[in-house]
Amino acid sequence: MTLVLLLAGSTKVGQAQTAPHLTVTLTGQTLTAGFDNNVTVSVLNDFYSTIYDTDVALSIPSGLTMYGGSHWHYSSIGMGQSVTINFQVYAPTGAIGNSYQGSITVTYKQLGDISYTQEVHAVSFSVQGWINLVLYGVQVTPATTVPGGNATLSGNLLNRGNLAAFNANVTVESAVLVPSALSSAYLGEIDPNIPRPFSLLVVFKEDVVPGNYTLLVKASAVDSSRPASPYLAQTTSKIQIRRATPQSTNLGQQNGGVIGILFAILRYLRDLFFGSVSPFILSHSFMRYDSMVHL
Repeated sequence: MTLVLLLAGSTKVGQAQTAPHLTVTLTGQTLTAGFDNNVTVSVLNDFYSTIYDTDVALSIPSGLTMYGGSHWHYSSIGMGQSVTINFQVYAPTGAIGNSYQGSITVTYKQLGDISYTQEVHAVSFSVQGWINLVLYGVQVTPATTVPGGNATLSGNLLNRGNLAAFNANVTVESAVLVPSALSSAYLGEIDPNIPRPFSLLVVFKEDVVPGNYTLLVKASAVDSSRPASPYLAQTTSKIQIRRATPQSTNLGQQNGGVIGILFAILRYLRDLFFGSVSPFILSHSFMRYDSMVHL
């Protein structure tokens, strides 16, 4: 983003303020906290003659850190010519959401002048946070199923940035899946560097041809101050659809029917809400349920 900096006027020592003679533009004034940000200042001589012994000084507001010198000197800048200054500014995470005011002062002489002319141009910086979504530990359980069967896809979503992400959502997509609300999980707010586990139920179509398939897992979230620009992440996971045997066909039909779907939902809710319950209690309870289903 480029900002043209306007000036109320220029001042010559011992004289009243006059109209500005130079145009100053600033690029990179929106800073990302926690990074060294590249900033560019351009000074264009719009005046009717060459200016000499030109000094450009940048005043950075407290709270921000500038690397390198803050003064640049040019012996002359011709009419219609410009000079470009590149530097870096660091903004701490505590500055997120704040705006800062500074200034660029240009001092120069015209041919025949005894005194210097000084122009002061306003500078403004804004600081924003950073969101970086990462999906990891994604796996499908079981890794093999039959047409019409189902599985649980689980994993973690991490925000490696320095700003909380909101309206986080994880979905899984594939042409072999039956569209279902259970294949999407709303996670809400994701604070920086705190993993959020998720678990999704995926149901496969009855007419899937046996083979190996890729499931596309997507995550999205927004910065509350810029909701129109979502942050995205994605990864993939594999599953094998095997040819159904007579026994697995019966099981696949159950899984595709009402009883199978209910069982899959119960397994999904178990993984989602009772992950911390004793494995012995859970396995005992669901073994009893499994035995009832297979009867």
